[in-house]
Amino acid sequence: MFNSLATWFSVSAALLGVVSVGRGVAQEDLVKPLTRFQIAGVEPKAADGDSPLPVGFPAATLPGQIEVKTYPAYRSARARGEKMSISSSDFLFWSLFRHIERNEIAMTAPVINTYPREMMGQPKVRGEVSMEFLYRNPSMGKPGPDGAQIEVIDRPAETALCLGIQGPLNEARMSDAMTVLDDWLKAHASEWKEAGPPRRLGYHGPMTPGNRKLWELQVPIKPVVATVK
Repeated sequence: MFNSLATWFSVSAALLGVVSVGRGVAQEDLVKPLTRFQIAGVEPKAADGDSPLPVGFPAATLPGQIEVKTYPAYRSARARGEKMSISSSDFLFWSLFRHIERNEIAMTAPVINTYPREMMGQPKVRGEVSMEFLYRNPSMGKPGPDGAQIEVIDRPAETALCLGIQGPLNEARMSDAMTVLDDWLKAHASEWKEAGPPRRLGYHGPMTPGNRKLWELQVPIKPVVATVK
């Protein structure tokens, strides 16, 4: 993830029961992680190792760890595609990259993809997929369309259930991660409920070795409000 196209090409060619709310996982809250979402013996790269995080963004969730995190409001450039698969959605990247180059917006991490829920675990399903490049802070640029493919949007603050993942992230691994998050939501149904479609956060560019890359699969959530009798 780099600031210009020239720079890009020059350097590229078991359920967990503990939840941490806020910017990261407290040391005392760590429990044994789900090791299938780690790469044994390989240190993951720092979440901001390729590009900085937006102002106020929480750190990446540790591989194999589940946590609930709060996110500040942010501004992003979004591209959307119809009848896409999880893998084909990466073609949206270049439209967004041209947008930030043209507007002199520095690259940040993570890149966010949002998918229809029915796409999770169903490789043949196609649907509308979006990809977002996040602005460093909400005061940069201005909301609105930028040509036919890109729209700059303001997203409100929100809460998300997150599973950290290290290494290659194919459709089978994403399906497994989605099952983990669904199981957690079922176990905590009295506290939290789903509030939006699943999304994938990718923190690193192509020159970071695959085994060191960090990802998250997330589901936006909101508290369950008790009914007053």
